Amino acid sequence: MLNEVVIKTENLTKIFEEGKKREVVALREVDLEIKRGEVFGLIGPNGAGKTTLIRILVGLLTPTKGKAWVLGKNVEEDIAHIRERVTLLPQEAGIYERLTARENLVYYGGLYGIPEKELNRRADELLEIVKLKEKEHYQVKGFSGGMKRKVLVARALIIQPEIVFMDEPTTGVDTIGARVVRNLLKKLSEEENRTIILTTHDLNEVSELCDRVGILNNGELVAIGKPNELEEKYKAANLEEVFTGLITGEGVYES
Repeated sequence: MLNEVVIKTENLTKIFEEGKKREVVALREVDLEIKRGEVFGLIGPNGAGKTTLIRILVGLLTPTKGKAWVLGKNVEEDIAHIRERVTLLPQEAGIYERLTARENLVYYGGLYGIPEKELNRRADELLEIVKLKEKEHYQVKGFSGGMKRKVLVARALIIQPEIVFMDEPTTGVDTIGARVVRNLLKKLSEEENRTIILTTHDLNEVSELCDRVGILNNGELVAIGKPNELEEKYKAANLEEVFTGLITGEGVYES
């Protein structure tokens, strides 16, 4: 559906150790809408709240205040419905090293009850896309870090999720492998209308891949928009200038 909002938050707040002397406000009153088919980038320094936001949206954390909806369902009430339709690839995702590349995909997809014939078809397609078809029967314990990451990306996509959350999807992947992953994410968005939410420290990747970007700092959403619109708004030469200026408070001025 055109312009359908698939993720929405209102005043979303997360406080760790609430009421104690050392309480930490990880998210502060975040209002956000993401539409179907968007590639949306979440950027910010370490500890800005990016991972906390994603963990709330997939039901791994409960918000302290505010609300969040994914695919029209409240994350505190209908998380089982949501989890069947979304996938999360964390930065430190585990992999079954004694299984082959294909077995990793098939095992994971089998947990979702995908019929064997369809599961093998999807595995064939994804292994081809991430350039691992020739290595499909090799145990992944012998793979490089970048090759393992490509297996994990393929594994996350085997269930054909409506929404894909990816934390640093190209970490440890070489230049060619990173291009493969980016092209795959573009295809999912443009041709299959799937929604991608990714975090990354690679601002060139954000500029190339993301339709819109949200900048988090100290738990607050300090800016949101298309990369070129943010550059124009803050009179910056590139997204890096916008980002560093907003985080440090120096060098950018809202027009």
